[in-house]
Amino acid sequence: MDTTAPQNTFHQLTHCTECGALVSVPNLVARQTAECPRCHHTLKSADRWSLKRCAFIALSILILMPFALKFPLISINLLGSPIHASVWDGVWKMATAGFPYTAFLVFLCAIVTPVFFALLVLLLRISQMLNIKPRNVLLTINYLKPWVMLDVYLVSIGVAAFKVREYADLHIDIYLIAFVFTALLTTLLFIKINPKALWNDFYPEHQHIQNMSEQNALCCCTNCEYSFEHAILNRKNQPTCPRCLHRINIDDSLILQGTWATLIAGIIMLIPANLLPISSIYLAGAPSADTLMSGVISFINMGSYFVAFVVFTASIFVPISKILIMIYLLLSVHFQWRHSIKWQMRLLHIVHFVGRWSMLDLFVLALMMSLVTRGQIITFSVGPAALYFGAAVFLTMISTSLFDSRLLWKIYDKQYSNTGTKH
Repeated sequence: MDTTAPQNTFHQLTHCTECGALVSVPNLVARQTAECPRCHHTLKSADRWSLKRCAFIALSILILMPFALKFPLISINLLGSPIHASVWDGVWKMATAGFPYTAFLVFLCAIVTPVFFALLVLLLRISQMLNIKPRNVLLTINYLKPWVMLDVYLVSIGVAAFKVREYADLHIDIYLIAFVFTALLTTLLFIKINPKALWNDFYPEHQHIQNMSEQNALCCCTNCEYSFEHAILNRKNQPTCPRCLHRINIDDSLILQGTWATLIAGIIMLIPANLLPISSIYLAGAPSADTLMSGVISFINMGSYFVAFVVFTASIFVPISKILIMIYLLLSVHFQWRHSIKWQMRLLHIVHFVGRWSMLDLFVLALMMSLVTRGQIITFSVGPAALYFGAAVFLTMISTSLFDSRLLWKIYDKQYSNTGTKH
């Protein structure tokens, strides 16, 4: 926390949802941030925009959305005929060409979630004006944020442009400016909106504990990051958070089972994703199929080394390394490996950050379907590996979201209590 500002006398107790430590947090003034002294997770921040300002950003995003998603972003001239590519056209042509499930994955991450995210921010502002408690809206925003991938799609436009320029002249359409601004505003909204602070704004009757003598009785909800004394019971007689009604104190074995199940399913999906063709190009009747790795090699042969590096990182290195890291972390919990907790947490943060970028390949495929359609001298087709690859990305992202980092800190606490020294 910034110590240059005047210190406050009022403190509240809160559990760190990342390491489980109980921390006394003071009231903050503008631009101050309180961090957990053990894991440096942000517990509270006063550096945020008002919901009114966030709503204006969300409204701007919704105004730009039709131009960013429906109108052409890039185009090519093929035999004198202009062919345009837009986000919606890519999804539509992929679905009508016989790949509806793959198209649905692209549609979900590139169109549905960005629109709904902006709409939910507007709903929060309306709820604030009407004095309504939007529990479900706040819950949905937490779940939705990792799946909004306009920034990933923006990079995929550059990759598709390098890929298609080998066959035809490429032109940038003016509506690409609208897409760039939409992606930037969405990223800005991610940074400036604070769901935890909004929970406190909309539910002020749920106050944090202030008395240190009550610390042993505190419960913690990882969903809305609320620390409280007494849980309430749901219809199944399970303890739940009194603020967001999310189940708490879930058994560690259930967390591990869910994490393992989705991770193993992702591994199974990744095998055909790497072995089968992910795309096919028919040039003058001659077919040319590409797997994930051969696609990288083709960029290298074209001399586009940076694009090859981006595609290799997003499509091959990130998915495989993410799986290896998750297996290591899970085995660390099962076998109580006493490795460096800082290193383990750094690996977990990396997995959370890079996982969504693996969707880049599917976005490139959607753009290529829009640019190089059937019936022309050049025909592009999505391969069977695309669906397996998209499923692997989704399953591994779900797996990392299910994993509870406090399981690793329990091993660290046990080690510290036995040795009396930090590692």
